[in-house]
Amino acid sequence: MNPVRSRTFGLIVITAALYWVTIIVMMHLSEPEFDPREMPMSAYVLGAYGGWMTTTFFALSVALLCAGYGLLTTLPRTVLTWIAFFLFIVAALWVLVAGIFPMNSPAAPRASSGRWHALAGLFAFPAMALGPFLFSISLFRDRYWRKMAIPSSTLASGIIIVFFLARFSRVAHGCGGYVQRLFFVLLVPWMILVGFHLVRFRREQS
Repeated sequence: MNPVRSRTFGLIVITAALYWVTIIVMMHLSEPEFDPREMPMSAYVLGAYGGWMTTTFFALSVALLCAGYGLLTTLPRTVLTWIAFFLFIVAALWVLVAGIFPMNSPAAPRASSGRWHALAGLFAFPAMALGPFLFSISLFRDRYWRKMAIPSSTLASGIIIVFFLARFSRVAHGCGGYVQRLFFVLLVPWMILVGFHLVRFRREQS
């Protein structure tokens, strides 16, 4: 990848991820009536500052797409990296759909927007869980990326565990909101880590 492009993609990933974190924290502080134990973060679109929450879906979509493309173009092209990149495209697309079609109020009948939002989650979360894990495996095969392979794999493994905990374990019953937040507590630092390494990639390679 061209040095300027690598740095640009890295900065986009970092900026979008930090924007996402900033708005999410703001939502938790400004909308205390939403119980984070049970309510998903998508519910904040129903609050007074829902417009701000909507922007986080677009920021996350951009961060996913740029992180995936940056890794694909700086790692050796293998079947594994192509599958991982495809999963990032799927995740970015369905996160975008989730932002376009917000969830409905739990007290209201499920309208078409809510159905699309729920469908987006069914596709986005598995892709966001498996994509980083597959890319992390590929990092061990590259001399430059190997230096972040262990922290990347640790975060990615945690994402997988949380995903399966949310989907298939009764442990998460009654605290699904916390589990969802833990998922992103692991995913967002993973993307920021990738972003920083993309920014430094060409400079350290030279």
